[in-house]
Amino acid sequence: MKIISKYISKEHVFPFFMSLGVILFLFILNIVMKMMTRFVGKGLDFVVILEFFYLSMGWILALAVPMSVLVAALVAYGRLSQDNEWSVIQSGGISIYQLMLPGLIWSLLLSFGMMYFHNNILPEMNHQSKILKSSITRKKPLAVIEPGIFVNDIPGFVIKAEKVDNEKNELIKVVVLESSLSTNERRTITAEKGYITYEQDIKRYKIVLYDGEIANLDPKKPDGYFRSKFSKMELLKEVSGIDFEVKDKGSYGDREKSVDSLRAKITRLKNKRASKIAISQVEVEYYKKYALSFACIIMFLVGAPLGLMSGRGGMGASASMSILIFTIYWFFLISGEDLADRGKLDPMWAMWNANIIIGILSLFMIRLASKGTKLHFAFITTPLGWIKRKFTSKSIE
Repeated sequence: MKIISKYISKEHVFPFFMSLGVILFLFILNIVMKMMTRFVGKGLDFVVILEFFYLSMGWILALAVPMSVLVAALVAYGRLSQDNEWSVIQSGGISIYQLMLPGLIWSLLLSFGMMYFHNNILPEMNHQSKILKSSITRKKPLAVIEPGIFVNDIPGFVIKAEKVDNEKNELIKVVVLESSLSTNERRTITAEKGYITYEQDIKRYKIVLYDGEIANLDPKKPDGYFRSKFSKMELLKEVSGIDFEVKDKGSYGDREKSVDSLRAKITRLKNKRASKIAISQVEVEYYKKYALSFACIIMFLVGAPLGLMSGRGGMGASASMSILIFTIYWFFLISGEDLADRGKLDPMWAMWNANIIIGILSLFMIRLASKGTKLHFAFITTPLGWIKRKFTSKSIE
């Protein structure tokens, strides 16, 4: 049994790191494509851009590791079935539970490692990423503005520009939405062009607009709506709180806190009798750390029997099956989080429902795999064959 355990453990290593590398590459490539137009050519230091990508690696790893565990389990146990080694092992009196034990131990160790990552490393990376983004916004306000898209990175304003001229530091065809918390008054300001600067000494944003129009609306006084034109207008917004430097440690959001900090905040909110939604939003982040860490075990439990039943040990087939499973898992997780944030679902169930559902499915699959059940993917080949015959008959006609 020791020889088999070592063999299975070795079978996990290469597909795990291979899939982890591929997933990281694809996520990073996606970020590069999205951020290329946002950062490149806007006067930012290359070191700052690299730092932004490095800090984005935190949430990527949080998703990539469980998915890599799933791919590794599919490849390792699929190869055992494909090469008929699983049949030989069964004939030797070794059960599926003994066969899965080495992989289960590794997934358990990874879960503990990911718990440490979610609790100690990821929160700080999220915080540093927020501070860096804030620093970029203040040093280069136009760097966060994309043509034709409303952005709210500048405090107090929602801004859209049809064109951004980074050489002249100029915005063309500008729309600025401004709300007043004290009076509930909302202003929509349009202008032919404008400039945005950050005055470091007095810590405030300065928006200068030319040749535009103001539309004022007070929701409590619909009759008070009026419009006026202007040739030049200045909007000033003082900024307090986090400073310019990335090393600043203040103002931590919920995704930037450890388990202990979140637990303390939940207790404070309950003592203050805060709203159910406010408490739920914090509890979501609290339970998410445990749920995503435990996902490594769930992905293994569903991947191992599926690999044995599929009889496919190749990376291509395993990657396809893992994408399908992880998409289902992610759907339950995201939908649960959304419902919990709106106070319509218990936060603990919202974050653990994906693990529970996939976990129950995995127990059912382990039972089937232990009986030698095989999956032939007829539910995929049959529709594809029907489509192929349909198009073939049309082309002949």
